[in-house]
Amino acid sequence: MAINTNLKSLTPRRENFKREITLISGGFYDRKAFPGGKITVYPWDSRIDNWFQERLRLPNKEYALWEAVEKIADLNGCQLRNMAMGDVWTILMVSKSIRTDCVVEYYVKCPRCERGEKATIRVPDDLQVVGKKAPDYTGVDDITLPDCKDVVTFRPMSVGDNMWIMERDAEKRQKLPDLIAGILIPIKAVGGGTVDNTDEILSWYDALSPKDAEFLKTEQGKLHPQLDTAVQHKCDSCNEKFTYDLE
Repeated sequence: MAINTNLKSLTPRRENFKREITLISGGFYDRKAFPGGKITVYPWDSRIDNWFQERLRLPNKEYALWEAVEKIADLNGCQLRNMAMGDVWTILMVSKSIRTDCVVEYYVKCPRCERGEKATIRVPDDLQVVGKKAPDYTGVDDITLPDCKDVVTFRPMSVGDNMWIMERDAEKRQKLPDLIAGILIPIKAVGGGTVDNTDEILSWYDALSPKDAEFLKTEQGKLHPQLDTAVQHKCDSCNEKFTYDLE
């Protein structure tokens, strides 16, 4: 006896529930692959779960989450390494949220009175956008450091940048720690002069005032295209305002 279903169509869910979104970066790194900054995102389902678990058994399992983007989005020929990290996280969040109609439920607790409650948020619509790029974005941003007045030119952090940081050996990591590498690797120029090597840019960074070093890190965070996962809340019981970091 054939199944008796209420489904109106047997179109595979991958196609039936896909979503087209606009990349926060505008897809500047491959405008041919992402015309108008648009990309198609497919739902993260049990097939992806199965692939992901198998991928974790292979070498370089720390790359598994990034590589999943090739399974859940139409990259249209774009190389994963070239993609902005913020776009990768956006695609992952949207793909995973599709299975709950793009609504994510989570639990928050007030840090003052410890009152807890369930909350919901729609992804990506209800999340704040950080560092959104215009259609004519050239791929770099400039900031001027407040103390030394150096003009720093840098690009958004890419998947390839993160892979390079993670692939280094212990000796290189001791000389250039991962956190500092994440700040310095995207820098293309200082004062109009091109960065020639990591030793040069590290010496410059170590000579900055604490104020300039902190400003550089903070401003980079503001200009990297991404969704802000820090959700603002106000406790209904004591009116305390606090931030919840959406995982």
